[in-house]
Order: sequence, then structure tokens, then C-alpha cells
Amino acid sequence: MKLVESGKITGAIGEKKVFATMFESGRGAAEIVAAEGLSAQVSDTAIEQARGAKIIAKDPRETSPSSKTGNEGVFKFFVGQVMKATRGQASPQAVNDILRKLLS
Repeated sequence: MKLVESGKITGAIGEKKVFATMFESGRGAAEIVAAEGLSAQVSDTAIEQARGAKIIAKDPRETSPSSKTGNEGVFKFFVGQVMKATRGQASPQAVNDILRKLLS
């Protein structure tokens, strides 16, 4: 929990990877994070913005004006795609902020 609260890992990584591995192996969270290279969230907004733009460009029908205006499902789709591309290491708040700007 401390690693998530401090921003060293995302909640998803903590829940899905670290906690499960702790339970299975009995190792500590910090040891698992270091051994598996999970420690740093991607927080470079330029990288996240480039990934977001690339993902949006891949699916132009999702970015039609009628889809973009107020369609939370489309927005969540793109957030999920960016998170998938970063293997869950992107900062969720930064991804949300970047995609809102790119889609507006």
C-alpha cells in the first residue's frame, strides 16, 4: 500500500502483480517490485501523449465528432488502450488528462 500511495507503482500493478506474488512466494513487496522492474510509473507526459495520439490515430471511427462529444465509453476505451500499451505503468491521472486534451 505504501508503494501505491507514494506513486512508485500503480494500484493495478500493486493489486494484480505484487500482492499476488507476495501471497504465492512470501517475498516482500519492495523485493518483488525491484526484481520484476515494476517500480517506476511512466510519468513522462511527452511519452504518454505520443502513445495516446498514436492509439487515437489507429482507430479513427472512435474519434468522429459524434463519438467524442460526451461519450464516456470511447474515452474509457482509449484510456484502457494507453494503459495496456504501457503495461499498466502509466500514471492513470496523467493519461486521463492527456487524452481529454487530445480528444477535445
